[in-house]
Amino acid sequence: MSDQGKEQSLSTSGSGKRLTEIRIILIGGRELFGREESGKSSTGNIILGRNAFVVGKRTARSVKAEAEVHGRHVTVVDTPGWWWHYDVEDTPKFDRMEIKRSLTQCPPGPHVFLLVIPVDSGFKTIYRTPLQKQLESLSEKIWDYTIVLFSSTSPHDKATFKNSLRLWPDLLWLLKMCQNRYHFLNINNIDDSLQVTTLLEKIEEMVAKNNDNYFVSIPTEDLKKNTTEVKVKPKNLFRKKDRTELQAHIKKQHLTDIHIVILGASWASKSSAGNLILGEDVFDVDESRTTVSCAVRKAQVHGRKLTVVDTPGWYLYNSLEKTSEMDKLEIRRSVYLCPPGPHVILLTIPIAIAFNKLYQIAVDEHMSLFGKNVWSHTIVLFTRGDWLGDTTIEERTEEEGKHLEWLMEQCGHRYHVFNCKQYTDSTQVTELLEKIEDMVMGNNGCQYVPEKENNPSTELELKLKTGKTNMMKVNKKKQILHELLKDNTFSDVRIVLLGLEGAGKSMSGNIILEGIFFEDKLAEVCMSRKC
Repeated sequence: MSDQGKEQSLSTSGSGKRLTEIRIILIGGRELFGREESGKSSTGNIILGRNAFVVGKRTARSVKAEAEVHGRHVTVVDTPGWWWHYDVEDTPKFDRMEIKRSLTQCPPGPHVFLLVIPVDSGFKTIYRTPLQKQLESLSEKIWDYTIVLFSSTSPHDKATFKNSLRLWPDLLWLLKMCQNRYHFLNINNIDDSLQVTTLLEKIEEMVAKNNDNYFVSIPTEDLKKNTTEVKVKPKNLFRKKDRTELQAHIKKQHLTDIHIVILGASWASKSSAGNLILGEDVFDVDESRTTVSCAVRKAQVHGRKLTVVDTPGWYLYNSLEKTSEMDKLEIRRSVYLCPPGPHVILLTIPIAIAFNKLYQIAVDEHMSLFGKNVWSHTIVLFTRGDWLGDTTIEERTEEEGKHLEWLMEQCGHRYHVFNCKQYTDSTQVTELLEKIEDMVMGNNGCQYVPEKENNPSTELELKLKTGKTNMMKVNKKKQILHELLKDNTFSDVRIVLLGLEGAGKSMSGNIILEGIFFEDKLAEVCMSRKC
């Protein structure tokens, strides 16, 4: 692979060289502290001086736009974003291919990669390694062609930026990787042409330092193909032909009563899906925590009485062995909460996450809690439908490969897509209910009926009762110790916090000291704080 090419389109301007043509690729992640967009599309519009890229909707494909800007022919390629904290392996293959395909859209190669980061957002330590892997998946030389572009929605405040560098030291690492090249861009001020001119001059300065070279890679055939023309294999489609033939032999009847159990990993939008199905916020949705016990809610929806059971999730790639016994009991209990049993198991799979081997193993093992027969009553519910943008689920399932193909085969190629952000779109619920009814007809009208002797409710109640008893014993001992020590308080208490990464040690320390003394990041060395 070649990482550089010689730029020929140069003109002399004063004492320096000005490019007559500039090729730009916009890259960046999503969801910095709940703020999903980074401002790439808006950045492209500001640079080109026109609304060339759609704003307010996720960029799902690499898109090119061009314009004459301050005497230069400027080409800008907008690309799909990835989750900032996800490694390359966790990013869907379709998105990874689209990012790589951006290289073929500005031949012979880009002069610069603008890494777009909102200036008022933090940059956690956990973003550092994924970012490095994402960029270096294109080439380790990419840093020589990268400028950090801090997007803002108001005039830049130097004091605020200095404070960000103090709060987020990994920004210093990022700037060092880019040889301290950065620029601020107010994406709400399209009339400020000076900020664009300054940016173009910084790009030209970088190109000059690169000996007038631009970034070049040798595209593979996979990169050259137009993903809009991906041929979808028939087996990856919801089998409409089978549905039509089935309905021709069985008179179509709407079920008056439908029992639904929603399963899936943590943060797979199970509760949000339940709310969308029932048409109201009946399940608690909180991104800071997960569902810990099964919850049952009912409602009349489109002439049907629906019973929906929300369940605890498992950590994304965790095997069944790593899931707590209480969570496993709750998951097993779910199918007993809508007697005689659910008509459908909705297995939620977020589109925004790669369905890789570890994810496949986790799904297979957790579904095994219900026996092999459960797959005959399962529909895959792809959540985060907003991630599709202008792509289709068929394109993405085709690109994802054998692991997702396995899942499709397990459930008879039954699937549906939910965009929980389009809460008022009732058609996505209506279509889901029709698919459930089709599946039930295909199962000869039968539900998934769990075996009574396997009901874990008694075991779960016993564990909860034992837990409450133990808690009462602990509280009693605490009261006794408090009485014994109330006149002998320590003036100096030294505490060492130990535990797994991500277990909450720093947060526990902050709670104990009643302040922010430890940063919310993975500690590489021991730290001591006093209060």
